Amino acid sequence: METPTNHSPAPSGKISELIGHLMTAISSCSLYSEKHPVVAEFSSKALDILAGLYAGDSINITLIGDSLIFNDIPFVEKGVHISNFIKRLKRRKIDRIIIKRSPDIGEVLSFVISLTGREKVPSTAHISVGVIEIRLKGNGMDSAALLDNGISKVRETLSGLTRFRKLDMVGLEDAVIDFLSVLKKELNVLRIVSPVKSHNEYTYVHATNVSVLTIFQAEALGFKGENLRDIGLAGLLHDVGKMFVSNTVLDKQGKLDEEEWNEMRMHPVYGALYLSKLPDTQPLAAIVAFEHHMKYNGTGYPDTKRSGRNQHIVSQMVAIADFFDALRTERPYRKPLPVPAIISMLQEGSGKDFNPMLVENFLSSLSRVIDKQ
Repeated sequence: METPTNHSPAPSGKISELIGHLMTAISSCSLYSEKHPVVAEFSSKALDILAGLYAGDSINITLIGDSLIFNDIPFVEKGVHISNFIKRLKRRKIDRIIIKRSPDIGEVLSFVISLTGREKVPSTAHISVGVIEIRLKGNGMDSAALLDNGISKVRETLSGLTRFRKLDMVGLEDAVIDFLSVLKKELNVLRIVSPVKSHNEYTYVHATNVSVLTIFQAEALGFKGENLRDIGLAGLLHDVGKMFVSNTVLDKQGKLDEEEWNEMRMHPVYGALYLSKLPDTQPLAAIVAFEHHMKYNGTGYPDTKRSGRNQHIVSQMVAIADFFDALRTERPYRKPLPVPAIISMLQEGSGKDFNPMLVENFLSSLSRVIDKQ
């Protein structure tokens, strides 16, 4: 079985060039007028570059704090144009831009001109601008009922899942929205993550807990709206590849032998391949399924033989959530660990197994909500 072929990330140099052309057009429009020839010239150059940046039907540019996420991949390049572009978006209260295929020059010019003004930046047929909101559920349901509702949806979907059955993404998305609603109502995430009551329910309860703990981290980092839903869904599906692993290996109570361990180590590959073939699944879910056991220092699995490959930031958050929930859950071969012990182990793994910035974010966020009890 080959590794999954997800959309390749756009080259950072081209993204920098796109932002540079947009900022040159915006600056010229501000300094002179919207009719200055440089505005049209660099808007046209930006349009030409856009044509080569599509990985699917649209380009998604998201602003998280002071960082840009381009098509779900963090954009780490620095420069004056990039810094000014981020400042411009923040000033206009824009945190997401979606550019569908084939915008025309008029739409790009409209976008450039509107960014220089003070009125709300309008969306056009191919360029959508603004904050993407998800309507959360509240309608009288308390946290426990919402959580049970979400877990029931996960159970219905995952308990009978096979490699030959299409995944019910609508049900899982609804479950994630339930989890988002619960997190709005209940500050202490440790009251939300559910204990595993039997061996048979481990798969879907663990999936639920990883989803909730990953959303918890992402919210603390400033992720919002549809991004949170996609992140929660990726956390929910991180272990979907285990349905391709034999029950003999999955249910074994003792230590796995070398052959069994090799089979278990394939589940990220199986999961990514399965998800990448589903037409209605976000690429992020396949990326996380593939990467969630890749350690921060590159010593995890699967081994891609690609030097310098880094986990996606959401894969790194899922790795922390997966570790935390797995250790606090009783398994046939070991007792659950107390939270302080797990925290110590996370700190020991910081910089090796886990991104130290994300460990600090998780533990400080956990400390704040626990202190508010």
